[in-house]
Amino acid sequence: MTAKARKVTRFAAGGVLFAAVALALWLVAGRASATGDDEWAEVRRDDLVIGVPVTGTLSAVQSVLVGPPQVSEVWDYKISFLAPEGARVRRGQPVVSFDTSELEQTLLQKMAERDSADQELEKLRVNLEKSREEDELRLAEAEARHRRAALKVKVPSELVARNELAQSRADLGLAEREIKYLKDRLRLEQSTAQAQITALVSRRDRAAARVRETEEAIARMTVTAPRDGTVIYSEGGRRGEKKKIGDSVWRGQSVLEIPDLNRMRAEGEIDEADAGRVAVGQRVTLRLDAHPDVVFSGRVRTLRGAVQTKSRNNPLKVVRLEIDLDQTDSQRMRPGMRFLGTVEIERAPRVLVVPAEAVFTRADGPVVYRRTRWGFEEVRPGLGRRNDRLVEIKSELAPGDRVSLQDLADDAGEPPGRRS
Repeated sequence: MTAKARKVTRFAAGGVLFAAVALALWLVAGRASATGDDEWAEVRRDDLVIGVPVTGTLSAVQSVLVGPPQVSEVWDYKISFLAPEGARVRRGQPVVSFDTSELEQTLLQKMAERDSADQELEKLRVNLEKSREEDELRLAEAEARHRRAALKVKVPSELVARNELAQSRADLGLAEREIKYLKDRLRLEQSTAQAQITALVSRRDRAAARVRETEEAIARMTVTAPRDGTVIYSEGGRRGEKKKIGDSVWRGQSVLEIPDLNRMRAEGEIDEADAGRVAVGQRVTLRLDAHPDVVFSGRVRTLRGAVQTKSRNNPLKVVRLEIDLDQTDSQRMRPGMRFLGTVEIERAPRVLVVPAEAVFTRADGPVVYRRTRWGFEEVRPGLGRRNDRLVEIKSELAPGDRVSLQDLADDAGEPPGRRS
């Protein structure tokens, strides 16, 4: 081969190699650029919080529970009206009503008993007055006869015949006995009448009192708001369902509550294994399921010593605690809202961190993919502490580096870009 031919051949080989390298760089850059900016995270310095996970629900510091009224001989109540959940109510405004049909039947019955006793009482008084007048008239007549007989007896014996005098004395004795009988009868009738009147008055008054009680009970079956606030339905039953119109409620059971939304707290639970690491006063951060983008903070207020099962259907052992919130957001927070948070056990200030999803596990150790000018490269960083969101970086990465949130390894487990 001539020198000129060898030069042409070397030039052609060099061109092919250059084209291959350019193609590889183009593919890498293309793959990197195909990954959107929202799929890359910046390596930054931040406080790394090491803690214990806590879950639970919000509750109001001050809340009034509303349920059926205490009505004599009524144990099962049927809901006939419910204020809409979330509605703002004023003190004295009706929020729940219960069926009054049975009480109304009782009211009609007791009103009939009261009116019947009143009519009997009036009739008895009329009859007694008439009988007393008749007896008093007979007594007056007997007393008149007694006076006449007494006058005849006082006439000197020499002026009247013996038989006439004996008859006068007999008439006098008869009049005296009749007077005594009539007076005894009047006293007996008066005593009997008073007992009958007392019994009827007692029966009427008892029925009247029952009427008043039943009327008051019917009025109390409509329960009004004891304070200004927002209506929140209470959860009950095995499945935690909320009551609705037509449902039955037992005496003492809560139907709804009216909380003070300006003062809220969190009631949570931690795993039994973490209980020894948690203490009163430790800082807590949490996110509501309904507003996951907003972070709220507080501190552990109380920690219960007893270990309990999480629920009837979940035998997991947990310890419950109360959290005082630093502030309450009355627009976002409602009683019963679930949250997920962390009880702060340790805080590492201003350490280098990346999102936990940017670190990928390999057989020979963790890797991250750092963005470069021409694409990306695989980096094996030194890792430190971590929590559920962040991982501490001890080496190989610097503040401002961009790392992928997606695994960029190919099917063989090797990245298409250059490895560091």
